[in-house]
Amino acid sequence: MKYQQTLNSIYSRLDRLGDLPVFSATVNRIRQVSSSRQSDAMALAMAVMKDANLSTKLLKIANTPTYNRSGGHISAVSRAVVLIGFERIQNLCVTLKLIESFRDEQPDSLIEPLLIRAFLNASMAREMAAAANIRDIEETYICGLLYGLGEIIVAFTLPDTYRDMLRQRVAARESWGRIQLQALGGNFSDIGQDLAQGWGFPKSVVQAMDPMTADQLTGGRKANYSLASGCHDLLELIYQRDTADELDYDKLMNGLADVTGQQPEQLEAHMDESFRQLCDLAEEYGLAHSVISPKMTESENESLNDLTRRLAYYVHSREHRQRDTQPAAEPASPSVDRQSLWMEQQLQYLQKLNDLIAQQASASQLIEVAVKAVVDCCGLERSAFCLLGGLGRELKVRFAAGYDCTTLEHFFQLRQGDADSTLFFRILSKRMTLLVPDANEPGWRERLPDRFLDQVQPQGFIMAPLVVKERLIGLLYADKLSTGSTVEDEEFRVFNQFLVQLRLGLEVMQGRR
Repeated sequence: MKYQQTLNSIYSRLDRLGDLPVFSATVNRIRQVSSSRQSDAMALAMAVMKDANLSTKLLKIANTPTYNRSGGHISAVSRAVVLIGFERIQNLCVTLKLIESFRDEQPDSLIEPLLIRAFLNASMAREMAAAANIRDIEETYICGLLYGLGEIIVAFTLPDTYRDMLRQRVAARESWGRIQLQALGGNFSDIGQDLAQGWGFPKSVVQAMDPMTADQLTGGRKANYSLASGCHDLLELIYQRDTADELDYDKLMNGLADVTGQQPEQLEAHMDESFRQLCDLAEEYGLAHSVISPKMTESENESLNDLTRRLAYYVHSREHRQRDTQPAAEPASPSVDRQSLWMEQQLQYLQKLNDLIAQQASASQLIEVAVKAVVDCCGLERSAFCLLGGLGRELKVRFAAGYDCTTLEHFFQLRQGDADSTLFFRILSKRMTLLVPDANEPGWRERLPDRFLDQVQPQGFIMAPLVVKERLIGLLYADKLSTGSTVEDEEFRVFNQFLVQLRLGLEVMQGRR
């Protein structure tokens, strides 16, 4: 009886609001068009453009490095649809409207942290599903996005009840599930399923919102539940909401490793990428970085502490970079000219790489051009490719470009096991990109190898493994040397663009052989 009363109160509040914009006719039309085999890009673009605010926000997000890997500016919704894909466009639209609708109604409430975690949950689940080769990763995204829908709805429609539930959770006298049953007559998942079903989401998505109904799922759809619930519980730990110590970090990571077939280090790399995507979204919506960043406190699990510190540092560094790179009132024309020149050079280098691939050039030629392109096409001052040899235990510079390459060649003669090599071989083993915008910031100088800082003297740097069809080839490195300079987002985008192009080119060449 209490659960029905809760539902009645929720629906009554939603009726007074005229239902939520996230489930408006526009979004429903987008979902219908994107799921139809007969639809083309223009039909989906027309559906999106019926909502002017949605179109504007979608284009801004589509032009971030997360979604726009080509580098060219996307100014038309139809082009965004073609480049990004039907399913991802659909999911972006649902995400943007979800954030917009709840924040417009209660901009100063407890809703914002829940929306942030919903997006993170969706992004983390999707990244892990893609790495695990799950067939429908876009459905995985929706499962992650809606997994916490019940809690969002309760906080939105019954804020006093929800605040009292949070106070009880902090007191830690009852489990979180028990508190839900006592206050609502059911669980958040029951409420989320009831609304999601009424709003027309697929049955498989609705079933993945609760452990009991998820038992009826099989294959990739069962994995969707495991990813959505596992990532949700990880975020409970990262944001320190599990005040009764009901969750175990190692157990959660091992469970996700079983589902994805990946090591915990690789799963953490997917979390890093999801926080990067969240920061892109935050800058568009003006979400406070203080809400995004996990708190820096120590738990009994050192792996969780290390992950939390790294994520918090990344969020704060993005906040500082955003503040420091606000456009001046009157930008200098030489800077504009330089940017135009770099854009032209990017196109020329991309064409040169494509020509080399068509001419079936050697791998060495491709790598040498890519290393030079990283320096010539942005403000990065030095770049190098370090070849992995000695049965995977040695790193040595093979190609270098830019200022003072000799220093890089002297330093990068590393052997696994040496005191100063741990960081670099760890990056390779995790197969993750490390971006340090400012190597002089407190926290980084203590964590980076002393010999690396003393000899190489980077002001900021990027390094990433070069992997070709699961085979680890080596490490691509680039940095800035000028005192006070930092690695900017555009420079990271250029670095990543040529890394991706190089990897694709080497995969094509390997396929031919």
